[in-house]
Amino acid sequence: MSNRIHRSRKKKKSDYTANKIRLIRGGHEYFDLVIKLINNARDSVHLQTYIFENDTTGTSVAQALMNAAQKGVEVFLLLDGYASQGLPDEFIQQLKESGVHFRFFEPLFRSRSFYFGRRLHSKVLVTDARFAVVGGVNITDRYNDMPDQPAWLDFALFAEGPVAVEACNLCRNVW
Repeated sequence: MSNRIHRSRKKKKSDYTANKIRLIRGGHEYFDLVIKLINNARDSVHLQTYIFENDTTGTSVAQALMNAAQKGVEVFLLLDGYASQGLPDEFIQQLKESGVHFRFFEPLFRSRSFYFGRRLHSKVLVTDARFAVVGGVNITDRYNDMPDQPAWLDFALFAEGPVAVEACNLCRNVW
């Protein structure tokens, strides 16, 4: 793991007005942006989400993450250990073998019928500590526009600017 930490400094009003913010509707608009940001990353990718499934959408995002890692980008994928526990071992192994730093955010205690502890419910993507996408969209076909069914209605915010540094630091702290 890189020792590159993006230092925070005292906040000024200009730090917040310098950000470019855009509302993103879920579905193709969201996933096209996510894959574009991952593909264009040069330094780092942090993706944290509650649900990541081994379906068409999950496979597309996973492929972009693996491609980025193989280009030398540091890629960190953190998934909730309860909501994403259905991912096949082979899927996870393929991510790791390509260079993706992968782990589950695990509860303090769990069994098949009960868990006790915190969940990772955030849905955050940060690339190069420059761009961030934060919202309610999970990585699964249910949140994407599929031929037989439209996406669940959900939104995210795309941000470019100093707020992405803060989001990157949050991702590193949770990792």
